[in-house]
Amino acid sequence: MLRTMTGRLFLGAITILLSSANGQAMEKVSLGLEGSFTQYFGYVDNNDFGTGDFTGFDIKADSEVAFTGDTTLENGLQFGVEVILKAESAGADQIDGTYMWNEGGYGRIEIGQTDNAAATMHYSAPDVGLGINDSDIADWVTNPGGGDADSGFQSTYLFLGEDKATKLTWFSPRMAGLQLGMSYIPEFERDDNSQPDGDAAYRDGVSVGLNYVHEFSEGTELAIAGGFLTADNPNTVTRDASAEGYSLGFNLTLSGFTIGGSYASTEGNPSGGTDTAISLDGSGFDIGIAYAFDATSVSVSYYQGEVEGTVAIADDSNNESVMASVAHEMGPGITAIASLFHTRFEAETGTKNEGTALVGGIVLEF
Repeated sequence: MLRTMTGRLFLGAITILLSSANGQAMEKVSLGLEGSFTQYFGYVDNNDFGTGDFTGFDIKADSEVAFTGDTTLENGLQFGVEVILKAESAGADQIDGTYMWNEGGYGRIEIGQTDNAAATMHYSAPDVGLGINDSDIADWVTNPGGGDADSGFQSTYLFLGEDKATKLTWFSPRMAGLQLGMSYIPEFERDDNSQPDGDAAYRDGVSVGLNYVHEFSEGTELAIAGGFLTADNPNTVTRDASAEGYSLGFNLTLSGFTIGGSYASTEGNPSGGTDTAISLDGSGFDIGIAYAFDATSVSVSYYQGEVEGTVAIADDSNNESVMASVAHEMGPGITAIASLFHTRFEAETGTKNEGTALVGGIVLEF
């Protein structure tokens, strides 16, 4: 039923895009430049495990540049494009996302390499610093296991290895506070224009997101979100090993305070479902509170997650993190941040590492 609805969405989106051809653009798309650069510096005390000494001071960076542009047709329809360049790729893709979008009375359509509807519409615990959910904590506190953000181990955002696979997404107009989003993902593969191989990766993926946002009065707002992601297993996997996950999240803002939390459950296997020796079956949740006053914000948040990991080993990998953060807006587009956090990682093999880190940074947005 869900895939039938998504198929109709796909056909409807194509029809809308083709019918838009009757409109004349006021001017062609001109690209602009925007993005952010974050320079981190900090000290971490790792308990260390096995070989290696991971305690000490380090300097890290996180930056991206987005090339964006849009135009409006005479009939009022808007078209745009976004190409995101990631500076610190660590040997992975330098292009972090690339997609075109179209907006009209029917909502917004996105086609290309971008986040799925469930992840885009999700809410989680607030944090004004480094971030505790789907963040870079493991860059500081060394994780001895294999758990990552593809499962609930470190993230309640639903990816399951499809992160920015080529997809078609539709977001409805927001009505009475409600908005629906749906994504169709032909294959859990990116940067590849070849025909999807049903033997090589998860296929026919569907993601659904639904959220509700209501402002009761100035400074008082409630946001609630739910998400679902599923995909068929590769033909080469004989057992039923479909990818599946669901998420819930909320934010409540009242008189400068924001309270939030989220939960996710995940099932699947890495490498597009072909690596059945490793399991992404797990769950995670976070809870946090933030307070904003003038140009300064503070927050405290907590995350706990687990994942099965190596199927042949009975125990799970575990992650437990607590973080306190502060941010101060120094000027337009310039923010100083700092986070003090403690993380405990335990691999399914029993190998453990705990670490405490103090990380500061400057965020430049342009």
